[in-house]
Amino acid sequence: MPEVGLAAALIFTAALFSIGLYGVMSRKGAVQILMSLEIMLFAISLNAIAVALFMPGAQMAGWQFALFLMVLGAAEIAIGLSLVVAIYRRSKTSEVEELKELKG
Repeated sequence: MPEVGLAAALIFTAALFSIGLYGVMSRKGAVQILMSLEIMLFAISLNAIAVALFMPGAQMAGWQFALFLMVLGAAEIAIGLSLVVAIYRRSKTSEVEELKELKG
């Protein structure tokens, strides 16, 4: 079984992060934006794990950081989806550009 090198893993995570960033910048729906943020967090987690596997002294720190990002992602989804549901109940839309109550 061929082993994947660090460069390939970093290129993959950079591509995944770029896809998530494009999704955040181009989407109009709040749920789609939250999904793109999750893709970005997943890319960061994979990056931390890849670096931890190839650096001898950072193995435990990379896994701990990835676990922290998983907890952060779960909290973001729970809070974000509850906000989207509350905003949808009030304004009957989840399109970010149409929400006037979020403007300061």
